[in-house]
Amino acid sequence: MTQPPPTPQSTSRKKVTALVAGAAVAAFAIGGGVALLLNDDGDSDSDNKPAVTKATETSSPPSPSSSPSPEEEQEFKLGDTVDIDEDHGSLSAAALAYRDEGIKGIPEMLSPGEKWAVLDVKVCNTGGDPIQASPFPWSLAYEGGVRVESAGMNAGDLPKPLYPMDAKVAAGDCVRGNIVFQVPEEGRPERVLYSPSVLDEPVEWQVPKG
Repeated sequence: MTQPPPTPQSTSRKKVTALVAGAAVAAFAIGGGVALLLNDDGDSDSDNKPAVTKATETSSPPSPSSSPSPEEEQEFKLGDTVDIDEDHGSLSAAALAYRDEGIKGIPEMLSPGEKWAVLDVKVCNTGGDPIQASPFPWSLAYEGGVRVESAGMNAGDLPKPLYPMDAKVAAGDCVRGNIVFQVPEEGRPERVLYSPSVLDEPVEWQVPKG
């Protein structure tokens, strides 16, 4: 499904549009995350809340009648890129790949029944103001409501490059590196969650079962 191009009257509204990534994810996963320092205008008007939509690959102009349903708006897959536009800045974020097998790390940091996992993430600053990069807006959601936060580390024998813990990203620049998680040995996350401050609800990518 496609979206109409933005009109001048709508450029100040927050919009989130998913652009399906056309390239295959590399076998060597490199990922990262970003914590935004974009200000929310605090407007409680529902018309000003960000919307999450998914655009299909097409060369034809968007049709005004082709608006995805709310259910479709949340159904992203690993490899999809999401554009987030806000009054004070904009960015794109992509959860590209998840891997939890054969990853070396610091064994002493794992609790019994845990293993290391990495998430391949790319974030680009598409606005005018710098954004602050951090892995902490990213998390993994498991069946039954369990969530695993980023381990918040970039040392040890973990797959490189690792995403920086604190870095400014200038307009037009991108960052990419591994986000590290301490996950259960058994099971697999259902979703990847991205929760920047400009969104009332996280953006979600579905994780394949295996």
